[in-house]
Amino acid sequence: MTKRWKVRFVVRAALGALCCISLAPLRTFAQPPKADSAAGRIVGHIDGVAVDTSGAHVRGWACQQGRPESIAVYIYASDSAHESPKGILSTAGKADLDEELAVDAACKDTVGRKHRFDVPLPGALLVKLHGMWLFVHGIRVVGTVENAAIAGSGTFQFPDAPPVRKAPASYPPVAGHYVSLNEHPRVFDTRADLQDIATRANTPGSFTAERFSALAARVRRDLAAKIDWEATYSGCDMEIYLRGFAYEQKPAYGNDRSEEDLGRALQVRSGLAPPHGAAIVAARAALYAALVQAGATPPAGGPTADAASSLAKRIVLAWADHGFRDDAGAFRDRDEKYCDLNPDGKPHVTQFGTFVGALTHARGVIYSVEAQDLLQGLGAVTPAEQARLDAFHHNMFDVIRAINNAEYGVSMGWRYSDETYNNQYVGHLTALLAISRLFDDAENLKAVLGGGKGARTVKLPWIELFDHVIYGPNDTPLLNITPNSSPDPLKSHPGYQTAIVAAGEINDRYRHSNPSQGMGYPMGSLEGLYMAAEILKNSGLDGYGYRGAHGQSIEMATQYYACFAKSVGFTRVVTKENSRQCPDAMQYWGMVVNGVHSNVLIGAYRFPGDPALVELNAPAKAAFVKSASSLEPILFGKWRD
Repeated sequence: MTKRWKVRFVVRAALGALCCISLAPLRTFAQPPKADSAAGRIVGHIDGVAVDTSGAHVRGWACQQGRPESIAVYIYASDSAHESPKGILSTAGKADLDEELAVDAACKDTVGRKHRFDVPLPGALLVKLHGMWLFVHGIRVVGTVENAAIAGSGTFQFPDAPPVRKAPASYPPVAGHYVSLNEHPRVFDTRADLQDIATRANTPGSFTAERFSALAARVRRDLAAKIDWEATYSGCDMEIYLRGFAYEQKPAYGNDRSEEDLGRALQVRSGLAPPHGAAIVAARAALYAALVQAGATPPAGGPTADAASSLAKRIVLAWADHGFRDDAGAFRDRDEKYCDLNPDGKPHVTQFGTFVGALTHARGVIYSVEAQDLLQGLGAVTPAEQARLDAFHHNMFDVIRAINNAEYGVSMGWRYSDETYNNQYVGHLTALLAISRLFDDAENLKAVLGGGKGARTVKLPWIELFDHVIYGPNDTPLLNITPNSSPDPLKSHPGYQTAIVAAGEINDRYRHSNPSQGMGYPMGSLEGLYMAAEILKNSGLDGYGYRGAHGQSIEMATQYYACFAKSVGFTRVVTKENSRQCPDAMQYWGMVVNGVHSNVLIGAYRFPGDPALVELNAPAKAAFVKSASSLEPILFGKWRD
C-alpha cells in the first residue's frame, strides 16, 4: 500500500458514521438506475478496513431504508457491480450487528436496529486482490430498488496479504539409520518397553500400577460383555467402519448410525450387541496379555493372559478374513468403493462432492497392527494365522497408500487446500509407518517418511506433513483455510484463525464449530505424531529430536498447548482473561482445553529435561484418568511414575 493510501486509510478509519453518512466517494463509478420509489433505497457507509491479530476485515453499516431486516453485503474488488466490466465478487457478509442512534436515523428504523457489518477478508483472498479498490454493495430485502454500492466504496483498497508461508525446496531428513529387529513386538513397544511397564505396574502405589489395574478391569468387562466381537463389515458405508472398527467412543462425526443400524450392517448374532472400536479392544486385550507375560502381576479377579490374547486374536482374525472387501471379494482400494450415506440412504455430499475421504478408518489399522505385533510377541498365533493377518495388513498398506495419494490430489485442488495438513493425514501416515515396521520393511518406511519413488511413492510424506502441521518460531499461517465468519472468535463458526501464529501451534487450530474442536483436533494431530515418533524410535530414527524446515518440533508443540493447561486448566474453557500468558490465545477463546493431558504426559516422559512439561505431570494424570482415552493401548505406560 502506498504512503498516500496509508494516510487515507488512517483518516477514513478514524471517521465515525455520524460525520460520514453522506460522504461522497473519492473515486467515481457508474451510477445505478433510478430506484423503485415504492421501496426504501440502499444506504450505508464503509467505516474502514481494519487489520489486526484476527486478520483483515471491512467495517461499516448498510440497510434498506424503512426496513428492520438486516441485509446482506457483497464485497467487490476493482470496480462496482454496475461497471462494465463489473467488479470481482470476492466475499459476502451480513449487516446484522448492533448500531447507534445515528444509523437508526439514516436507516429510518426503530425496530430492527441491527445494521452494522464486520466482514472478514481471508488471507487467501488478499493474496489475489491486495491493492485493488474495494466496493460494498447492500442487497435489498424487498422491492426492486438497486443493490447499490454504499458510501465509501472505491475509496479503500484491499490491504496487503499476510506473508505467504513458503514451502522449502526440500525438507530436513529424520536423523538416524534404520535398525532391523527380528523379534516381536517392534512397532510401538519392544520387549524392553513391556518389561519396564510391567515392573512399574508391580510397584504399589504407582500411577502405572493403578492404570494396570484399570486395564485388567476393562479387559475383564470386555470378555464378559454380550457383544459379538467377531462381527465384521465389508460394505461401503464409512460410518460403519468408523464405529465398528476404528473408534470405540461415538465420534464427532458418524452420529447417525443407531445400534440397530450397526447390528444389521455387521450381521451381529441374535442376542448380542455390535462391537465399538473393535481394533482398539483387540489392541487393549493384547497389551494386557503381553504385560502379564512380561511379568506384571494380574490383580485379584483379573483375566488370564490366555483369555485376553484369545479375545484379541478372534477380533483381528475376523476382520482380516472378512473386512473391507467389495462384492467381488477384493479389498476396497479406491475412494469410489466407499460411501458416506445420510440416514435416508442417499450419498452425503461434502466440499469434495461425494468423495468421502475413506481413510478415516486408518486410525483403526494402527490398533490392529499393534494387536498383531503383540500377539506375535506372545507366540499366540500359528503360522497359518499369521499368514492371514499378514495378508490383511499388506493389503491395508496398499489400500491406505493408494487412497491417500488420490485424496491428496483432490484435497490440494480444493480452494481450502491448506486444510489437507490435519489429523486425518497424520493418521494415514502413522498407519503406513506402523505396517512398514510390523513387516520390518525399511524401504517402505523410508518412502512414507520421505516420499519414495515409483510404486512406493507417497505423495504427502511424513516430513512434509510435519512441516505443515506444526508452526515454528517467526512463522506465518497457511492461508487457504475456511474463512472466519466473524472477527470475534466466540461467534466465528465453523472455522476461525488469527492472522498470526505462535511457535508450536498446530494447523488444525482453525476448526471452530464447537468448544471441543479448537484444541481437540490439534491434539489428535499431536498424539498421532507421538505415535509415529515411537515407531521411529524403535526403528533407530530420531522422531523426537526432529525439527522441520521452520524449526518446529514435537516438544515445541507440546510446550505451546501446555501453556493453556497451566494458565487455564485441563478441560476448562479458554477466556480472554485466563489465557493472557499464552501466545496467540485469541485463537482459542471459547474452546475447551481437551486432549492436552495425554500429550503432556508422554511429553514429560520423553522430554524429562523440560520443566514446563514435567511440572504439569501430576495435574495431567488427574485429568487423564477421567478421560475416555485413559486406557488407550498404544501409548499406555508412556508416562512418568
